[in-house]
Amino acid sequence: MPGVLSVVAAFALAAAPNGSAPTPEETVAYFVHGLEQGAIPKYGQQADEPLKQVSRSPAVFTSTGPNEVGDRTETLRFTVTKLSACSYKAEQQFEEDGEPYYRLTYTLDLSAVTAIGFDNPPATISLKGLTKSCTTDTDGSCDLTSEPEATGPFFGEPRKAEQALAYFHEKFCPLKP
Repeated sequence: MPGVLSVVAAFALAAAPNGSAPTPEETVAYFVHGLEQGAIPKYGQQADEPLKQVSRSPAVFTSTGPNEVGDRTETLRFTVTKLSACSYKAEQQFEEDGEPYYRLTYTLDLSAVTAIGFDNPPATISLKGLTKSCTTDTDGSCDLTSEPEATGPFFGEPRKAEQALAYFHEKFCPLKP
């Protein structure tokens, strides 16, 4: 399938820091949340400082700047950890002056994800075939019934996310026929 190979190669070349191939965690971080060095986290009209990648495995991305009021330092932290070839933990955490005040953790089974759908482009995505569970310390943040295949936020490019998903299944987690 030459089309798939070129898509796989395109993601690997575009995503590889320092000329190395993307790790499984970096690949999942991209197609689940659009995370990469320099990505701009946006929530509605609010845009935070560009993300910095601080680790490849697990894949950890942070954005630190003043909070909305400007009186404290706020850090947004995303961590993607490999649990098995097809299962990952994706955590989003907000901290003020180093103290966490919001945490949402998804456990994602990506073995049957065949496509990505984009809604409210591209703030929210749905991973067709996703099985997930979630935990949080914030009421109302874990609704598995209304959008069982949705993840968010998403800060990347839809086409690159599709390439990352193809790369993921080609290199790390083959789809079962």
